[in-house]
Amino acid sequence: MEKVWVVGSGKGGTGKSTMVVNLGAAMAAQGHRVLLIDLNVGMRCLDLLLGLDDRVLFDVLDVLEGACRSANAILPHSTIPNLFLMPAAQNRPTADFDGERLHALCKNLSQEYDMVILDCPPGLEPIPVRAAMAAGRGLVVTTTDPASVRDADRMAAEFSAAGVSETYLVVNRFRTDFLQKQIIPSAQDISCSLGLPLLGTVPEDEAVGVSTASGVPVVIRQPDSPAARMLAAMAGRLPGKDFL
Repeated sequence: MEKVWVVGSGKGGTGKSTMVVNLGAAMAAQGHRVLLIDLNVGMRCLDLLLGLDDRVLFDVLDVLEGACRSANAILPHSTIPNLFLMPAAQNRPTADFDGERLHALCKNLSQEYDMVILDCPPGLEPIPVRAAMAAGRGLVVTTTDPASVRDADRMAAEFSAAGVSETYLVVNRFRTDFLQKQIIPSAQDISCSLGLPLLGTVPEDEAVGVSTASGVPVVIRQPDSPAARMLAAMAGRLPGKDFL
């Protein structure tokens, strides 16, 4: 399942879902077919971040329960070729989530797409663990906040226990001015403390907030902004691109 990535964070507010949307958009811009699956059951957001909220008819739980085919729930992006979304359910309990069926679904979809990215809710609730069982690679998103780093360690451990073979780290919303004042540790120090390879460090950038509000990924709306440049570079060096 090397084409399937699970993305998680130990706590909210890390920018995890924004990371998923932009990595997906950047990969799509490079010519790869990318499917994003929103697993934030009850609190879906990828449809909003991609400006697709008015097109949602079916969701991932409909697919897992057999209420519709996967093709019925997958939304192609209207202006970003090669980017597709399967939204989360908005008004359903997380108890309805079936990890074994998700594994089978991802196995089938990985034959149709170059990369499948699972966006999990933050924390250690059952969904991230079940999603990790369907993935071959993991990405943990953290900020420099000590609580976020500590929770990222727990998330990485859960991914490993679930069978994820490789887990990488992204340090998001990084403040270089805070680093220069020795207020926060470096991204490399965080990477070493967690024992995770560092995929990239994304700076705090107001362009991200502007793009989020517009429903257009920053790598598309403001590709020359500092955050967009780093996100595009990260997409270009994602491990496993030899499988694409």
